Amino acid sequence: MMEDLYEKLILLNYEQSYVKQKGGKMLNRGYFVNQTNSSEQFGQMKMLVKWLFQQNDVQTSDFNKLDDPVTLSQNIINEVKNIGIEVDFPPLKLKQGFGEYVVYVLQQLASRALQKKKFQFKKTRIEQQSQTQEEEEVQETGSVSSDSDPEVASDEEPEDVFNEQGFQKDEDRMVIESNVNPQEWAKEVERAAQKMKIVIKPNATEWRQHFDATKQYSSQIKTILPETRIKLERLTDELSQVLDRINKREYNINENMLDIGNQYKKKNEEVKKIELQCQNYTNAIKEMGDQYKLVSEKYDNVQSKLNEHGSISTDQSPVIKIKASLTKLRLEIKQMDLRIGVLSHTILQRTFQDAKALQDNDYHENGLIFNDSDELTD
Repeated sequence: MMEDLYEKLILLNYEQSYVKQKGGKMLNRGYFVNQTNSSEQFGQMKMLVKWLFQQNDVQTSDFNKLDDPVTLSQNIINEVKNIGIEVDFPPLKLKQGFGEYVVYVLQQLASRALQKKKFQFKKTRIEQQSQTQEEEEVQETGSVSSDSDPEVASDEEPEDVFNEQGFQKDEDRMVIESNVNPQEWAKEVERAAQKMKIVIKPNATEWRQHFDATKQYSSQIKTILPETRIKLERLTDELSQVLDRINKREYNINENMLDIGNQYKKKNEEVKKIELQCQNYTNAIKEMGDQYKLVSEKYDNVQSKLNEHGSISTDQSPVIKIKASLTKLRLEIKQMDLRIGVLSHTILQRTFQDAKALQDNDYHENGLIFNDSDELTD
């Protein structure tokens, strides 16, 4: 992803418009991959994001140096979401100044900038050789093979070398000129020179030459030896005197610098102790920094949950829905009561009619009939 981002930045001509004009740093292919200097990387990321927003025609407020890195990261994420880039990670990932999420945001902004400028990659074109060039190459290869092949040359008819008077032609008597490339000739000479060296093997029977050479060398050594011995003795005397002086000077220096040497040893031991303490402190700071990152991430998660609960608790839409449902239930209860009253009235009327019909049937079966004069007759 970082290599892709680097290539896209080169296509956007960031060396001229960002490095030289804006004063940005020249990036490499792995600048935002690993942690080198988180504060410097965050600053470079901030400047590069600002420049990419300008390339995408996004109007944003200037990033102030005094702004909180967390709020600045949150503002960057909001602007990126407004452009249409999907982001599903907290702002602390951008606060680090390096890593996968930083490279992802920069890569998406660079690709949007290229789309804004309507940049397209062209397809590669492979130029094919024309037929005329191929025929020429075939002719050249055919002529070379025919000249180099002795069997083909023997089959051809020999030309007339001599004329009628017995002399050669004028073309054969001309000066021969070479058409060989001198550079290729030099390479061939270097290649074949090693194989053409003649190595003379030593012969064991040539002991007399070695004996004469040893006599000659012994005589030369005898003539040179007296002068060289005198010179070497003088050198030894001078060197012994210089060594005595050095030893005396060294002894005096050691005695004079004994207290300073002891102090230096003590200081060196103290420095080693302080270095160990510094190393322990740096390790402790690193561990505390890791713990702080974990605590801050937990704090952000808890804060987001609290914000969600607060928004849910302050929302009155459920209460309004409950009230509406209660009024609806009351209306339905009234309608049910009305229906129950109507049904009870119809049931009572029906029972009354049924009872009256039964009574009439009993009178007819028993022979009791009421007349208009209210007298019973059998």
